[in-house]
Order: sequence, then C-alpha cells, then structure tokens
Amino acid sequence: MSRFLYNLILHGAGMPALALYYLPAVVLSGKYRRSLRGKLGRLPAGFSPERLPSPRAWFHAVSVGEVVALTPMVEAFRKLRPDASVIVSTGTETGQDRARDMLPVLDGLIYLPLDFPWLVDPVVRRISPDLFVLMETELWPNLIHSLKSAGTKVVLANGRISDRSFPRYLLFRRLFRSTLAAPDLFLMSSEVDRERILAMGAAAEKVHVTGNTKFDAAFGDVPSDAEQQVRDLLGIPNGTRVLVAASTHPGEHEIVLDAYSMLRTAFPDLLLIIVPRHVEKTPAIVAAMQDRRLPAPYLRSSADRGETRNGRTGTIIDRTGELFRVFSVASVVFVGGSLVRKGGQNILEPAAWGKVVLFGPSMEDFRDARDILLRCGAGIQVQGASDLAAAVTRLLSEPERTTETGALGRAEILKHVGSAARNARFLVECLDLE
Repeated sequence: MSRFLYNLILHGAGMPALALYYLPAVVLSGKYRRSLRGKLGRLPAGFSPERLPSPRAWFHAVSVGEVVALTPMVEAFRKLRPDASVIVSTGTETGQDRARDMLPVLDGLIYLPLDFPWLVDPVVRRISPDLFVLMETELWPNLIHSLKSAGTKVVLANGRISDRSFPRYLLFRRLFRSTLAAPDLFLMSSEVDRERILAMGAAAEKVHVTGNTKFDAAFGDVPSDAEQQVRDLLGIPNGTRVLVAASTHPGEHEIVLDAYSMLRTAFPDLLLIIVPRHVEKTPAIVAAMQDRRLPAPYLRSSADRGETRNGRTGTIIDRTGELFRVFSVASVVFVGGSLVRKGGQNILEPAAWGKVVLFGPSMEDFRDARDILLRCGAGIQVQGASDLAAAVTRLLSEPERTTETGALGRAEILKHVGSAARNARFLVECLDLE
C-alpha cells in the first residue's frame, strides 16, 4: 500500500513538477542536456550490459561528494572480486564527470533513471545486477522494488541520515516501510546514523556501523607536487599567506568577503582564494567584491588564457574539480555550506593536507569529522564575519602553532581510515550469499 501511495503522489504531483523543473533548464540554459536521456532510461550508445560477465555490481552515487566517497570502496571491492563487472551510475552531470576522472576503469558509467517504474524497470532488466549499492541516503522505492523483484542483493553503504532529513523520514516512515524492509544490508557511517535508520524501521540484524568512506577518500591521494603546481598556475609566491574559502554558497560569499575586508588592515598582503560550490555563481561573487570596493579578482580561467595575476590579492576558482589541490597552498581554510543551512561541505580534504579548518555551525553532514577536529583544536567553529576574521587573525599570528595543530588534526583523522575495506568485505559476503 505504501508504494502505491508513493506512486500516486509521484505521478500525480511529481511528473508536472519535474517537467516544470527540467524543461526550462534544458531549453533556456542547456542544463541537464547531457543527462536527460539517461534520466529517461536510455543507456549510453555502445553500452551493452547484457554482454558483461557475472557477477555484476552496480554502484550509485548521486553527485560529486558521493562519488568521492564511493571511489575507495569500489577500488577495495575490485581487489576482493576482480572477476566482477562494475557499473557506476550518478544523478548529476558533475558527478558523472568526477566518476570518469576518479574511476577511469569501469565496465559501465550511466545516469540513474528517474524513479518511475516504466523508466527503472527496463534498465534493471538490461543490467540484471547481482549486487546494487546505494550511497548515503538514496532510497528510491520503485528502483529498490524493481531490483529486489529481479533477485538483486541491495545494500545501503556509507549510510547517513542527516539532522534535517531525519524528522521527515520519521513523519513518512509508513510510506517507506516496504522500501526499508527490502535492502539486505545497511552499512551506516556512525552510531547516530545506526540509531536513526533503526528508528525509521530497518531490521536490527541488517544494520552495521562501518564508518565513513570519505575519510579514506580524503587520504587516498595527497600528491606531493600539488602545492608547487598550484603556486605556478596561480602565480602565488612561496611564503604568501593564503586564506582559502572552499565550497561557499550564496549568503556565505558575502560573509567571507566582509571578513576579508577586515583582515586586509592587519594583513594587506593576504591572498584570498574563493572556490564557490557552484562555479556559475562567479559573476555574483565578482559583483559582491565590487560592492565592497575590493580589487577585481583574478579568475582561474584567466590562467588558461595566459593572463597573470598582476598583484591581485583576490582569486576565484571558476573551474570544477580543482579544490583538493588548492588546499595545498592554504595557510588557513574556511569550508562553506556551514554559515548557511546546507549541512556543511567536506572538511576532511583540508584536514588531509594538515590544515586547521574553520566552519560555521551547520555541519550536520560531517558531524563525525567536525567532532574529531573540534576535540583536537584543528577545527574551529565561527558564527559570522567578525568571528571568522578574528579566528583567521589568531591563526596567522601564530604560524608555527597553527602548523602543529593542523598536523595533529591530520593524525587524528587518519585513525578513522579503513571504512572502505570494511564496506567492501560486507559487499563481497552479501554477493556470495545464496
């Protein structure tokens, strides 16, 4: 009955809403043009999953963050089952691009169809997976029903139930009762997530805490030559103090710029690098800098055209996929999605570089990493522009202590690496069960 109600709502309200959302974006801006066919159930040209040898393992990661978390788990799984065919799906074009970069050796890379039975059923029949792995909170009722009907083992891995979504899941737990009964395993990131999935109705014998694979992903590749490459690319001399504001959202760009305006009095040579969560927000950030009478910024894209910095102290990274390496040049890092109610962005990556990390109070999506860094002093919570400026001032004024604290944070985070291997072992056991 619950899936019937879900489909009634999906077809009655969901289809018009999706049409109103996707069609203008495709027609007016070209957004989703690469992914729309896949979302409508079309597999890439030349991809014939029927020809892939069994067992077939299908992993789904909705966007960039989930792809990053998925990568070490797929690599660990392939070491244990090199005979398995591995297919990865994403929900976004940026996620697909990142998967192509991070997982170049795959048997298939596709977009996940929208969760309508007439879209997901044909794709499931063609792929006929033996194992399907959902990352974090991707619980799609029709997809899961179709997979279980086909005899597929279904696993939720790196499971996470955010503070924001948990009350909604509880409110609609009857609607998702059959969906939560279907998976064979729930591999949760933390004890808090375990308790939440149990409260939502998952069977206790299926639930295990295996940790967060994003810890593994952050430490999987810290290239030794990255810092010099970034300095050469952006024209940053050695010894320059750099504040990196990473994954900032609208509402945060302005806070960071206000803090930077305060900092310029004490540190006139301080270089600010803003890496917005969405590069299309670059013009708005440039406008906000003009409003504050800050010098025009140097754009990362300018480097591709051979333009030099010419003494400009503000930089905007208007290219995707470069943030991790940019952390290498930072003296201090602020991570966004945290001064606005977005649940926070990835603070593990700067910690992997041994950086002290500043963030706002909204860090629900990275609560485990937040707590570790706060305990050892390598994470500092700030409330706004003046608080951010004061914290940056303290850290820049004590560079040796800041370096030591950042190294301590890296060491503490390293203690939690190993989730990818634990998850992979559970996946292999589940795949081998008859």
